[in-house]
Amino acid sequence: MDAKRIPVFRLWYVFIALLVLAACCASLLWANRSLQKKNRLLVEEVARVSGTRGPPVGSSISFLHGLTISGQDVRLDLAARESGTLLLVLSPVCPYCGDNFHNWRDILRLVPSDQVIWADVTGRVDARYLASVAIPANSNVIRLYPEVRTLYDLNVTPTTLLLGPHGLVSWKWSGVMSDEEVKQLRGLLKSANARIQ
Repeated sequence: MDAKRIPVFRLWYVFIALLVLAACCASLLWANRSLQKKNRLLVEEVARVSGTRGPPVGSSISFLHGLTISGQDVRLDLAARESGTLLLVLSPVCPYCGDNFHNWRDILRLVPSDQVIWADVTGRVDARYLASVAIPANSNVIRLYPEVRTLYDLNVTPTTLLLGPHGLVSWKWSGVMSDEEVKQLRGLLKSANARIQ
C-alpha cells in the first residue's frame, strides 16, 4: 500500500516544483521588461544630457595638448589647419566606445588618416588597446591633458566632432551614434571631400 502512494507524492512534488519554476520565470520576465524600459529611458536621458556637453557647434578648438602613446609631449595646432579634422574622443574603459567603433570604422573610410585625431580622455590608451579595437598603430592618438579636456569640455565618451578649417566645430555627437546620424555625417564628409578636391 505504501508503494502505491510514493509515486503520487513524487508527482505532487514535481507539480509544486513546476509551479515554483513557472513563478520564477514569470518574475524574471517581468524584471527583464522593467529593466529594459528603465535602460531605454536612461539611454534617452544620457543622450539628451550628453548632447549638451562638449564644445558647442560653432565654437573652435584651437589646439590639443597631451602625450603620444610612447609618452612624448605633443601639441596639435588645429587653428593653423586649412583642412577639416575628424576628432574622435574615446576612453578604453567606456563600454559605449566599444559600441560606437563600428560607426567610426564606417566613417573612417571617407577620411584620410592624417585628418583623424583620436583623443583619449583617460590616459590609458596603449598599443594593446589600439590593436584590440583595430586602430592602426601609426594613427594620430593623443592622451589629452586634464586642463585641455576641461578647456574644451571633452569629457563625454564617445564623442564625434567634425572640425572645419582652423578647428571650427561644425558637427558634434556625444554618445553612440544612430544609423541616421552616421548617414548624416557620411553626407557631410562626402560634401567636404568634394569641396577640397
